Amino acid sequence: MSEETALQRDLVIHGGGILVREDKVPSEKEVLELVKKGDREAYQEIVIRYMKRAYYIALGFVQNPQDAMDLSQESFIRAFRKIKSFNTQMPFFPWFYRLMKNLCIDFLKRSSHHKEVPLEEVHVLKEEREDRELKEVLWRGIEKLPMEQKEVVILRYFQQMSYQEIAEMTGKPAGTVMSSLFYAKKRLKKTIGRFFGIKE
Repeated sequence: MSEETALQRDLVIHGGGILVREDKVPSEKEVLELVKKGDREAYQEIVIRYMKRAYYIALGFVQNPQDAMDLSQESFIRAFRKIKSFNTQMPFFPWFYRLMKNLCIDFLKRSSHHKEVPLEEVHVLKEEREDRELKEVLWRGIEKLPMEQKEVVILRYFQQMSYQEIAEMTGKPAGTVMSSLFYAKKRLKKTIGRFFGIKE
């Protein structure tokens, strides 16, 4: 079995158990130093820490659970291939996020259409089932946002990141992040207003 095949197998094994692992692990920097030396088991610690977060961000982009799982796993595999170029003095996830975002964008460009999945099955916005119609409208509004605005909505409201954290994640100034979010909310308010029959 090749090292990459074994890594992919381990990603599948660990993907469902990331919420129950409680044993102590070394610092991220220490783990990544081992990973750069080719330690695949050490890389599993990184996967365990970030798989759920990566999955939900990918889900925000592609809106299909299976595609999101496939893309998040593929992103971890690609990150492992490129890990020797990573500076361990920097946090891992912003670097990983940019790699994963590019994979998601490439996937969307290749897809002729998105698979429609009811929001109550996705569990992203966490409202009650009786709000399904409004959730559907809001989600479709998010889907139609320009990529830059969609990105900040996902990170701000799905991942509860601060403006500064989003700026660090995306490499954009905090002011640009705030501006993108402002215009995204403005668009979404219009979408919701039309749902309730409110004229502009």
